[in-house]
Amino acid sequence: MNMVERVARAMAANYGLSLAHTLPRSLYADARAAIAAMREPTDAQLFAVASHPHDRDCLKQDWQAMIDAALEDR
Repeated sequence: MNMVERVARAMAANYGLSLAHTLPRSLYADARAAIAAMREPTDAQLFAVASHPHDRDCLKQDWQAMIDAALEDR
């Protein structure tokens, strides 16, 4: 299961929808939008794992590459 489907299924469960049926296409679009919104890490996220600005820049690039991969995984 790719990340978009994982998020869509979590949203469906949160909304009380049955996971036994095909999920509405709109949930997949919502999941993609939610993942895309996380592409830019917050300062708090970066500071939580790196104290040096250069390290934060590298981590940001890694984070964005992972989000991009999640969005491209079909």
